[in-house]
Amino acid sequence: MNLKINGFLNISFGENKESVIKKINERNGILDSQNSTEESLIFNNINFAGRETSFLAFHFINDQFCRAMVFLKANLESKTVNLYKEIKYEINERFYKTRQDFENYEAPFEQNDGYIDTAISLGKANFSSFWSFKNEQAKEDDFISLKINENFYIIITYENGDLMDKYESNRKKNNYQDY
Repeated sequence: MNLKINGFLNISFGENKESVIKKINERNGILDSQNSTEESLIFNNINFAGRETSFLAFHFINDQFCRAMVFLKANLESKTVNLYKEIKYEINERFYKTRQDFENYEAPFEQNDGYIDTAISLGKANFSSFWSFKNEQAKEDDFISLKINENFYIIITYENGDLMDKYESNRKKNNYQDY
C-alpha cells in the first residue's frame, strides 16, 4: 500500500501564501488578518469533512505551506470525545487503521471514572492519534495527527515532514536568540 498525503484541501505542500489565500477564498473562507502573522494564516467560515470548523491555521516556512491545522468543537463539551472518535474512525477508513492511538490519564483521573471532561480541561487526559506517510522524495515522513486540547478543541493537523523540520529549526533559532 503506497498511501501519501501531498497537502490539504487540494493545496499542495510548498505552495505560497498568495495561492493558499486564493484557494481558501474559493471555498468561502475568510482570512482573519488580525490573528494571522508572517508565518501563519488563520481562516474562518470553512467547513471540513462536512463539519463546521472554529478556524483553520496554515503555517509557512520561507513562504512555503508546511502545516495545516483544523480546529473543531463539538456542540457540547461532553460530546467532544465522541466526535474525536468519529473523526478518528473516518481518518482510519480513508487511509489506514493507525496503531499510534493514545488515551492516557494522569492521577487522580483514570479511564471511565466519570470525570473525563474535568481531566481534559485540566490537561490531565490525553487523546491523540497519528498517521505516518512515507514521502519518497523527502527525508522526513508526512503526518496527520488528531488530538483534543484542554479547551475542548479537536485539532486535526496535516504536516509535510521536510518543511516542518525547517519550520521547527527556524522557530528554535528565533526563540534561542534571547539566550
